[in-house]
Amino acid sequence: MSNALLLFAQGLDESALQRAIPLSIRPKRVEPLAWNGDEFSFDLPPAALEDALEILPCLSVVHDDAWGYQFAIEFETKAGHSSRAVLDPIGSFVGAEAGAINEAVAAEIDLLRIHTPLQAATLHLRVQGVAPTVPALLSVSVRRKGAVPSPTFTSRDTVLAVPSQSQMVLRPELASHVCSPTSVAMLLAYYGHSADIYDVISEARHQPSGLYGVWPANIHAAALRGLLGYLLHFPSWEAARALLDAGFPIVASVRYEVGELSRAAIERTSGHLLVVRGCSGDTVLVNDPAASDEVARAYDLAEFCKVWLERSAVGYVLFPPL
Repeated sequence: MSNALLLFAQGLDESALQRAIPLSIRPKRVEPLAWNGDEFSFDLPPAALEDALEILPCLSVVHDDAWGYQFAIEFETKAGHSSRAVLDPIGSFVGAEAGAINEAVAAEIDLLRIHTPLQAATLHLRVQGVAPTVPALLSVSVRRKGAVPSPTFTSRDTVLAVPSQSQMVLRPELASHVCSPTSVAMLLAYYGHSADIYDVISEARHQPSGLYGVWPANIHAAALRGLLGYLLHFPSWEAARALLDAGFPIVASVRYEVGELSRAAIERTSGHLLVVRGCSGDTVLVNDPAASDEVARAYDLAEFCKVWLERSAVGYVLFPPL
C-alpha cells in the first residue's frame, strides 16, 4: 500500500511546485491554504488513514522575520475512542499548547506515530508572525503499511553538483550533533543561497528540545533564507530517482548498525542526515557530513535503500519558490 502526500499552498508558482514533486507521489490536487485568522484545520482523507503508521506534517513559509507554528491532531479510533495529540512548536512561537501522553497516537516532537487504527482525524495548525499572502506550503506525509520495492538499476548516471561540507570540522561541542543543518547548508549553497554554517545551525536548533536534527525545524531554517521545502516518506527509490533527475537533491534520514552500510563515514547510527546527490549504476552518490574528509561518497544502492527506505523512509526536499 502506497504512502500518501497531502499538499496545501498559497502564493506559489504552480510550475515550480510541480517540478519539485515527482509525478508518482504528487497528489491529484494541491488544496488552497484557507486561513481562519491564524489557524487552519482540515480532515485527513479516510483512504490516507487506512493502515497508517505515521503522520508527518510540515509548514514552509518564505519569510525572513521571526515566525513559528504548532500542529495538533484530534482523532477517533476505530474502537470509538476520541482524543487529541500535540506536536512541539517549530520556530518562534509563544504560548504553545502542552501535549499529554497518548497511547493511541504518540506525539514524538515532529512525528505522530499511530499505535491504534484511526477512523477519522483532523489536523489543526496555528501560526504566528506569518502574513496570509506570503508564499507558503503545508505538506502532510502519511506512511502506511506495505513493503518497499527493491531498487532498479539503470545505465544512466545522474550527478548533482552539491558543494561538500563536513560537520566534523566544526566546533567540537557541535560537530557530532549537526548533520541536519550541515546538510541544509549544502543545499542552500547548491541553490545559490550560501550562508555561514553557524548561522544555519543556530536557526535550525529546535528550542523546545534543544536538538539540531528536528526535520521541520531545518526546513524552517531554509525558509528563512528563501527556500521552500516539504517532508516525505519516500515510497521507493524510483521516487527519489525522479527528483534527482529533475535536479533536486534530497536530505535523507538513515539508520543502521555496524556492517549494514559498507564504507560508511560512521560505523553505526540511530539517526543521521546526509545529502543524496545522484546515482551511478548500483551506487548512490551522497555528501555525507559525518566524514572528516571525502564528504562526497558512493554507497551501495541496495544497502542504502535498506537503511533509508526500510527504516525511517523520511527525506526532505528544498526548492526555490519560483
